[in-house]
Amino acid sequence: MRSAAVFVIFALVLMYGAAAVAHEESEESSSETRMDEMMENMDMKMQHKTMETIAEHWAEARKALKEKEWKEAGGAVAEMEEAAKGMMGFKPHRNADKPDLFMNKHGLFMKRLKDLGKAIESRDAAAAEKLAAAVQKSCNQCHAMFR
Repeated sequence: MRSAAVFVIFALVLMYGAAAVAHEESEESSSETRMDEMMENMDMKMQHKTMETIAEHWAEARKALKEKEWKEAGGAVAEMEEAAKGMMGFKPHRNADKPDLFMNKHGLFMKRLKDLGKAIESRDAAAAEKLAAAVQKSCNQCHAMFR
């Protein structure tokens, strides 16, 4: 009888211990999952903030170009270039499995911005207008593919 009681107590301790371990592992796993989700949300917020910044400066640049305010246009484009550096670590909403294509699009965008900055610096209105259209095309193509 005594051995049966010891066996029952032993079985209960094992079951309770296993349940406690399973609960702790479950908490750790869900805690890690929540942390991953929070980090992903933070990354996505940073991506959105970067794109908002670029869009704001693009609106400023286009307005300044239209009014031939070269200094303001150049400053806005320089701000875009600086903000766009942050795009290197972006995780696209769509086609995230094509990071090489995303990086190619980003490189083309950066080149077009740099070329636009040079046209603005030389106050070449015709070249600036053409390059502004090319920058806008880069934005539209990238958004169509990855946003």
